Amino acid sequence: MKAVKKLIEVERDKSVTVRPLPFKPGSKVEVIVFPAKEWEDIFGYMDEVAKSKKIAPMSMKEVERIVREVRKSR
Repeated sequence: MKAVKKLIEVERDKSVTVRPLPFKPGSKVEVIVFPAKEWEDIFGYMDEVAKSKKIAPMSMKEVERIVREVRKSR
């Protein structure tokens, strides 16, 4: 059995849309919905924090440079 796990937000009308799915059109699927635990998706959470704080995305090189600077200042 192929399972698909997606973290999506409930829309204003209390509905959800799951796409894309790896199944053929017309396939029958079973859907189970339950609330996500905040700590399960730290990457998604950090993306939302960055967006809400208007923090620009950074490359790994930029992150490495900042880490090196912080380590030097200790």
